[in-house]
Amino acid sequence: MAVKRDLASPEATAMQSLEGIYRAEIGRLASLGTMLTGDASAGEDLAHDTFVQLAKRLRHDGDYVHGHAWPLLRTMIVRLAMKRRRALSRELLRLARVWQPPVEDRWEPDPSLLDWRAALRALPPRMRATVVLFYAEDLSTNDVAAHLGCSPRTVENQLRLARQRLAVSVRRSEESDE
Repeated sequence: MAVKRDLASPEATAMQSLEGIYRAEIGRLASLGTMLTGDASAGEDLAHDTFVQLAKRLRHDGDYVHGHAWPLLRTMIVRLAMKRRRALSRELLRLARVWQPPVEDRWEPDPSLLDWRAALRALPPRMRATVVLFYAEDLSTNDVAAHLGCSPRTVENQLRLARQRLAVSVRRSEESDE
């Protein structure tokens, strides 16, 4: 037996709104998640978890989304990615206290190949988010600062440091090619 929704109820209106937002923004949000995590599957999971958070908030406050949803979704996914990265770092630190791999079993990748995803993944989470929002999303430093909850000067410093780190990666790649 099918369950009928009362289309006039605020919850039904919020869910219809969520469905529309999902259809319009899931591809874009999954792409941003992939850029933030460096992995397509993890990026898609991050995008869906962002919508789960949005659904929970809409259930409590049907008017949570005012205007365009993309700026809110972008902020939510960046913060969720940073939260996951911190949790992963804490877990890795706990594991590192217990187990250390043998030195002779370490594998070193070929430094002659520059993998931009790996280079971005090597950046700290906040710096990576700054680079992705500024270069991939083409936001101004003021907009990036608003999304990350910091000052525009901090964004400029993060971008400068990221460019320096990425330049080192490029130099290493070029030196190993010669």
